[in-house]
Amino acid sequence: MRHFSKATGFALPAVLVVVGSLLVLSVGVLLVANVERDTARSFVDRQRAELAASAGLEEIRSLLSAETANDDFVLLQSTLATPLTEGSDPAPHLFIARGIAQTSDEPLKHRYIPLFSTLTRPTDAPLAAPKIEPLFGENSDPSIDFTALPYHDKVRAAWLPVRDETGSTIARYAYWIEDLQSRVDPAIAGNDNSPTGTHRRAAWPFPAPGMNEHPESADEAVLNQIALFALDPAATDATQGELGKTLIKNRKLLISPDAQLAAAEIQPPLARLTSATAGGFVGDLVDPKSRAIERGLATGIQPYLEQALVPYAVGIDPAVAGKPKLNLNRLLADDRAAAVDEMAAFIQKALPDFEQRKGGFLEDYLKTLAANALDYADEDDAPTLLAGVYRGIDSYPFTTELVLKVEYRGMSVVEGRQFLNFNLRLFAELYNPSDVEVSGNARLSYEVALKVEGLGSGTVSEPFDSPEFLSHSDVATHDLDEIDGAYWSQPIPVSLKPNEYRCYRFADVSYRLDQGTVKQNEIGKNTSFSLLEDKGERGSSLMWNDVLVERQRQVVRQAGFIYDEDKNGKKISGYLIGEPRFLSKAHLPGLLYQKSLSSDFYGNTGDPRISHYLNRAGDAPLDESAYPENASPNRRTLRRNVYKDDSETKPKVYARMLPSEWPDGGHDSAVGTWSPGTKDETEITDAKFSFAYDPDSKHCAIQRISNRGYFLSATEFGHIFDPIMFAPIFENEAQTAYFFEKHKMPAETNAWPDVKTTAANPLNALYGGGNTLRIGRPEHPAFNGTDGKSMRASSLLDLFHAGQPLAADSALRAGPLVKIHGHVNLNTASRDALRTLAAGKLMMDPKLSKRTDNNHANFPLAAPPVVKLELEAPKNELLADKIADAIIAGRPYASPSEMVTATDSAGEAVFGNRKQYAEAEQVQWSDSAAEEIFARVYQAATVRSRNFRVWIVAQTVSPENSTRVLAEVRKVYTVFVEPGERETDGVLIPENLKTRVLFTNEF
Repeated sequence: MRHFSKATGFALPAVLVVVGSLLVLSVGVLLVANVERDTARSFVDRQRAELAASAGLEEIRSLLSAETANDDFVLLQSTLATPLTEGSDPAPHLFIARGIAQTSDEPLKHRYIPLFSTLTRPTDAPLAAPKIEPLFGENSDPSIDFTALPYHDKVRAAWLPVRDETGSTIARYAYWIEDLQSRVDPAIAGNDNSPTGTHRRAAWPFPAPGMNEHPESADEAVLNQIALFALDPAATDATQGELGKTLIKNRKLLISPDAQLAAAEIQPPLARLTSATAGGFVGDLVDPKSRAIERGLATGIQPYLEQALVPYAVGIDPAVAGKPKLNLNRLLADDRAAAVDEMAAFIQKALPDFEQRKGGFLEDYLKTLAANALDYADEDDAPTLLAGVYRGIDSYPFTTELVLKVEYRGMSVVEGRQFLNFNLRLFAELYNPSDVEVSGNARLSYEVALKVEGLGSGTVSEPFDSPEFLSHSDVATHDLDEIDGAYWSQPIPVSLKPNEYRCYRFADVSYRLDQGTVKQNEIGKNTSFSLLEDKGERGSSLMWNDVLVERQRQVVRQAGFIYDEDKNGKKISGYLIGEPRFLSKAHLPGLLYQKSLSSDFYGNTGDPRISHYLNRAGDAPLDESAYPENASPNRRTLRRNVYKDDSETKPKVYARMLPSEWPDGGHDSAVGTWSPGTKDETEITDAKFSFAYDPDSKHCAIQRISNRGYFLSATEFGHIFDPIMFAPIFENEAQTAYFFEKHKMPAETNAWPDVKTTAANPLNALYGGGNTLRIGRPEHPAFNGTDGKSMRASSLLDLFHAGQPLAADSALRAGPLVKIHGHVNLNTASRDALRTLAAGKLMMDPKLSKRTDNNHANFPLAAPPVVKLELEAPKNELLADKIADAIIAGRPYASPSEMVTATDSAGEAVFGNRKQYAEAEQVQWSDSAAEEIFARVYQAATVRSRNFRVWIVAQTVSPENSTRVLAEVRKVYTVFVEPGERETDGVLIPENLKTRVLFTNEF
């Protein structure tokens, strides 16, 4: 029976040459005189076996050349259903899987090519580990079980015949291929860069965990972050042992495939287990450290470049699968508007359901994500925006408090005419939510539609911000600028440190409103009047360096603000002509919105990044807040009066901006202690409101910004603000009802809930904030995807890449190729190798903490108290073993992004899940820390390989009886499938691909 593989056709010329050589050799030997016949036959049989092994190698060369002549293949493994040797670890049998283009309505399938000799191949099917046993034919078909690696069970391979011109089998061969990229290369992994000479993981503010912080060079491997020390079973983060340092010291010894034990200074004899134990399988080295080295390391793995392609993964539209990913650094260098359009269109095409994440978001969701991503990485602080369509978040300030102070100075009479005298001062607290310092000029719009009412026909009916007033210097004195028909403050120099709040006075306008002659309309000193504004007639806008970056669409200045109400709700006058009066109220963008005076209000997260998008429908304006009782100038937004008077340990949600309870997580900067009092004369910039900036508060910043000018990794999408807008739905209906009735968190929870449903909700346009894209932590349940759909944020990793980000040449950073150098194949990786990818203390959140109780009443924090905490990758016994076990259990993966769904034996996600730690929900961390372990593994991961070891058994058999073996050779070859020079767009040129033999030996 012929071998099934398409590759056999490529190998046929080589096999014919081998067969011809066998015949010539036979004739030549018959002509040799005076040579003992048996010796001659032994020589012939040996040479036939050697040539059969060569035939097998040539077939493997052809197979690998044909099936790896593109960069979209996946390499996975399967094992025999029943071990051949009791107590042994089943040997992995490899398959190349090639995605088959389907229509959008058909399930995704793969074609499977075994990398071991078989008689048939698996049928096309969705990605899964194929069953091995049926591939060897009937019981009468010959196969061989042989030992390749001593710590694995025997491998099984079918005999493939070599026939002479009569059709008789004169030789046969069987092969099994090992994936060398299933292990870590100690020549590049690991470092001893800490001050104490131990391994050091990259730390905040470096944005790409798992990658080297330094430019790539001969001495700086990209993946030197792999925790080589973690191979030692006795190692901990605190006590790393000597193994990693020894391997680094002896890298010069790593010159052959089996040199790692010598480089680790492991001394013989190397005893092996003869029966399974709790710590190992039959054939494992007895010494646990030696065992981990043998299973976890491989030397001589060759680097190569590959084109970054969209995987054939569930949820990816078939029309995009196999096409090039978009390079983020190339997009960053392109025209910005064109780059936004290209990114959004590509996401829409590749992930047709992704946009459902937006909820009540009324601008272009995909373009907003694209703008946020580009602004995150570029070098300036200007937002990428198109009014009403998208706005990117960059390192510029946001408005967190607005205060309008109205001072009525009384009536004056000049030359027989009556004048009402007012002074209006407009203040704003600006907040830098990022972890980088910002500096520039800010303008605030002057929008005050107050009108004087109640003084009869002489009352001036124009609002205070009307051109009829502001354009006449005899009526209004100010330094406002008219821009496009609206009035703006002068540019105010603003400089804000990371996570700093600071109050500024933007406008100071004096009015002298003519009420007519005394005789025409005499107004007594006890005459009452009001200042009224139509509900939400005006809003507030912020310019940064003359670019409009934020808009509060409607601001309420009515109930209890300029006029008062009696106990029956009847409006009563707030002013008397003869009594000067101060009256002020604050507004807290992103926190409290109300549809009408009588309706419920909507307490939000207080995230200033979302306020620009709230109330797009225009029926729930930004509500007012008592001033100065509920002002919190120069510090984290807090309605202090509500906060301190609340009798429960969890004050009303509209009382604070508390990042630690946001869906994203985070840290709460302190608010200090102050007593605002109740006098309206107190200005928001008064010294009593001063608050010293704490340099440590930069670690509480809610928005990470790179501003490096390039991306290091697509995992940086995890820092991108995600404006999903859904009404909060808690664990049960009672909790949700409690939230909407009491405006408080239910007693059972300490955080805003995840999005549990994407069903239409009339409230969803009024809630949002506190989210970045979840790249490496549990996704919102509503976005996990069903029926082949993918709305997971991690799917973006399948669409974008960052080229060769540590290269000095910007063309390589923006190019179509990525460098694979030491990357480990997730689908075949050993447990020990996977542990080294994940191990190490979390370094991306210097403020990582543990909540000690739920009491919010403790000033100066005004948030649940915390103590410092250190965490590492989740483990049961060894460093990161829980991550490794979950990855193995979830195999195979069409893309490294899919490992985000890996779960433990209890079904809990292992990446970015606080439940994996003893402190559980008490863990307080930023999204950078939550996503750190995933990013580490992702940076060092692949799902394919080009470095193999080929094991071939070849035999010469009797033409009369193929079961009679005349000679046998066993060869092992280390081979590298080298892609060779490519097209300029990165496409592999098949004729340039070469399968090179690096080492040859017998076993």
